[in-house]
Amino acid sequence: MNYQILLVEDEKITGDALRQALIGETVDGQGIDVTLVLDGRAALKAIVPGKYDLVVLDLKLPHMTGDEVLVELRKIDPYIDVVVYTNYQDPPVMKKLMNLGVSGYINKGAEADLWATVEAIKARLAPVPDSERQTLLEKTKPAK
Repeated sequence: MNYQILLVEDEKITGDALRQALIGETVDGQGIDVTLVLDGRAALKAIVPGKYDLVVLDLKLPHMTGDEVLVELRKIDPYIDVVVYTNYQDPPVMKKLMNLGVSGYINKGAEADLWATVEAIKARLAPVPDSERQTLLEKTKPAK
């Protein structure tokens, strides 16, 4: 089964480029499917609990800002991973995003490297490797 990403990006050219770069790429043998929506309202209509593994969210969107989308998205699916993908960096908004449980932040813009962005997004999808998973499980066992 492929990983599912919801990409919320109002700039269609940027969204299409990132979508194409992500589609078909594999993470630990898995493919990636990307649904692109161009505004916050469409993002909220697309969200169903458990449907997406990751949301990549721009902050500057028509109809609703990205932080407003995130507030509503958390009501629908409080556990979904969200990565903010923007060149907007207002400190109060960034603090709000962190309080809402954003999993990461990726800078976009003229200086952004598309392939670095793809790698950062793919890294969010990668499951914990078996060797690391076993180490984590050992640490959670009660002491004797």
